[in-house]
Amino acid sequence: MRSFRWLVLMSAIALVTSCRSQQQQAAAPGGPGPVGTIRDVMHMVIESQAQVIFDSVAVTVTQAGTQEKQPETEEEWDAVLHSALTLAEAANLLMVPGRSVARPEEMNTSADPTELTPAQIQEKIKANPDLWVRHAKDLQDVALRAYKAAADKDVQELWNVGEPIDQACESCHLEFWYPGDKRPAPPQ
Repeated sequence: MRSFRWLVLMSAIALVTSCRSQQQQAAAPGGPGPVGTIRDVMHMVIESQAQVIFDSVAVTVTQAGTQEKQPETEEEWDAVLHSALTLAEAANLLMVPGRSVARPEEMNTSADPTELTPAQIQEKIKANPDLWVRHAKDLQDVALRAYKAAADKDVQELWNVGEPIDQACESCHLEFWYPGDKRPAPPQ
């Protein structure tokens, strides 16, 4: 089971690094540079790894009763630990200078009417790189909380960190992806 999880992790990393884009050409000859886009990192790494953390603990109430889900085995705890570390490292990928939001042919497309185009998002990042980095570091901080919770096998903290992960993502999206979408603040 452990080798399967490493295979999945390594496959995800290989997928991100194999996504060739125009960014490689912009990198210094022979030097390292971004490969995947910000969209790639968010979709292929951040979303999937955060979902593992979110799904690792749950309470389901049905007519038949209440069911609680949490990691039980070493392999289950290890999967959460790997996802939390990958999520924390993905924040570093977001901070790599020169990483484009999307591929050139996707720069004028958006997922829905409230979302800015990648070209507009790229301009917002360029205009305020410190804010972009701060949002990425906020994600990294909560991912490290999840990592510690998994390392300590702390179910309650793993439960508690789900909302802050979601808030770290959403606050960045409200700033850079859909700034006109003013959603109410979450209850305290």
